[in-house]
Amino acid sequence: MSDAARRVIGIDLGATRIKVGVVSDGELVHEATVPVGGASGDGRDSHAIIETLAALVDSIDPDAQSPIGIAAAGVIDQRSGIVRESPNFPSWRDFPLSAELAARTARQVYLDNDANAVILGEATLGVARGTSNVFGYTLGTGVGGGIVIDGRPYRGERGMAAELGHVTVEPRGRACGCGNHGCLERYAGQHGIITTLSERGGALAALLLPDPSDAPRLLADLADRGDAGALAIFAEVGRYLGQAAAAVVHTLDITTIVLAGGIAGAFTYIAPAMEAELRARTFRSMSEGVRILNGTLGTRAGVLGAAALSIAPASSRG
Repeated sequence: MSDAARRVIGIDLGATRIKVGVVSDGELVHEATVPVGGASGDGRDSHAIIETLAALVDSIDPDAQSPIGIAAAGVIDQRSGIVRESPNFPSWRDFPLSAELAARTARQVYLDNDANAVILGEATLGVARGTSNVFGYTLGTGVGGGIVIDGRPYRGERGMAAELGHVTVEPRGRACGCGNHGCLERYAGQHGIITTLSERGGALAALLLPDPSDAPRLLADLADRGDAGALAIFAEVGRYLGQAAAAVVHTLDITTIVLAGGIAGAFTYIAPAMEAELRARTFRSMSEGVRILNGTLGTRAGVLGAAALSIAPASSRG
């Protein structure tokens, strides 16, 4: 049986929901979703989460043979399977998630950052399937990233590579939670777009009411109707992404770039400006042949990306 044909389990461990799926022959054949902590909101401690994950896996794959991949937000030590810290589970510090779930299920468990997993999923099972070298951005609440080299996820010397959302695009720009100023994610993610709307005011700022988290979707609706202001904001997002991507292209000479996540729903309005900026900031010979692709895994990206962790070859350290 080929790697792509292996039956594997993918778990998308989110802040409010846990999605688990069975992937066979590269296709999602069964899935289930439960709220984190149950309807009452309790049960978010590490022991309860392990029990929830184990029960879900056993329910959709009772044969207990398929390996498990887990995609989770936070600082992940992928090689040791440890969650160093997670914004979704603040009480977790150096929690050995892989070992705990492996002991509970008697299965092999792989763990990685959710953004790394999504881009690996697009490279293994999605829009860039069959491409050996890929990097990409997950455009969600913030901006995450992932790098695949020679078919292997690249994680660096300490397992923390591909924090592409924290590349500086405005040296004196907006403060970021990482401690820096002007990070890409402060301009190209959901929160970045919300801040842009707030700063600029005017009619577009009305999109922030009553729920600011809805503003990027409403902005995309306006862009679909040809609104000049909305189109200008998405073009600006594209320019920032192109600026950041130019540094990666110059460094790694990778010619396939993937955009994934909710904000990538506005790909049509983001990609042209991104491509133009990328070409303006790179050697002509290096920008030739670079393609920017719209991710195709959609709402299944977390589960399929997690499953890809047990399909792809071992990681590359460079």
